[in-house]
Amino acid sequence: MGLFLFRLKHYLKYLFYAVGPHSLHSPFLFDLFNKVIKPSKGFRIQNVEELRSLLKSDHRIIDLYDLKSQSNYRKTISSVAKTSLSTPKFSAFLHLLINYLKIETVVESGTSFGINSLYMAGPETVKRVITIEASPIISAIAKEQFSKLLQYKIEIKEGTVQDTFESIIVKEQPQLCFIDADHRSNAIEFCINTTLTQNPTVKCIVIHDIYWSPDMLLIWKKLISDGRFNLTIDIFQAGLLFPNMEMPKQHFVLRF
Repeated sequence: MGLFLFRLKHYLKYLFYAVGPHSLHSPFLFDLFNKVIKPSKGFRIQNVEELRSLLKSDHRIIDLYDLKSQSNYRKTISSVAKTSLSTPKFSAFLHLLINYLKIETVVESGTSFGINSLYMAGPETVKRVITIEASPIISAIAKEQFSKLLQYKIEIKEGTVQDTFESIIVKEQPQLCFIDADHRSNAIEFCINTTLTQNPTVKCIVIHDIYWSPDMLLIWKKLISDGRFNLTIDIFQAGLLFPNMEMPKQHFVLRF
């Protein structure tokens, strides 16, 4: 109940401060709202959404391992899909953002069942999506989804973020990073610092679930004030960092 009330409190606060396009004077932000945020509500990739529906009705039982508690547990694929997959609206947002920024290479930490990976691989500009997943069974199920759509652009790297992220960033030099694997501040800081150190020309870093916990909100507030990011954007479901924008330092809370 504690986390529920925490998230509800901050969601209401977000709704109070969030603004629409009429409050945006920057052409970049005005276009971002109208070409990415606003159309996310209705944009869908139908064959990917069919896979999402199948996952939510798949009652196969899988054995999983919790890295934090170092314990094994069993769940159905449907129960994992219902709790861990992003909303269709957010998946659409990732697709439209990547298309708007003309991204060629994406690195994602936290594959889950691969629905977001498929959305991010959709834009014509995208050549590669490299996605990191620590769980072999989750990775195998994601690969099933990719094979159904013959999605040749996506490559899964199995392993923890701590073991794989830096080498992938060094090799791939992605224009966009989507961080969604480990909802702890030290993991977020590791990914951010690694990306900026090893890939200084990155266009955008997207951090999912910035209101997941007090710890996540704390690191998000720290990043808002970080001088390495001239532009930061809060859409509640995620925070966006733009490290190479030529503009005075600004932070926006946008209605999503």
